[in-house]
Amino acid sequence: MSDVLTLIASVLQVDAADLNEDDGIDTVAAWDSLKTILLASMIEINYSITLDNHDIEKLITVRGVREVLARHGSE
Repeated sequence: MSDVLTLIASVLQVDAADLNEDDGIDTVAAWDSLKTILLASMIEINYSITLDNHDIEKLITVRGVREVLARHGSE
């Protein structure tokens, strides 16, 4: 299991094994706008990067999180 899934699961307080690439704000009940902001903060802390508003808007699916991290060279 990837560190990304572990981080997302930790923020959402769900089992990482239950998450897949297409999961996000529309499919995971615990994933709301507040958790998205918390996820952004945890990403900045854990990956030592700074996210802009465009990045944060992408943090609504597992795939989106991976894309943001890849853009910052962290995935």
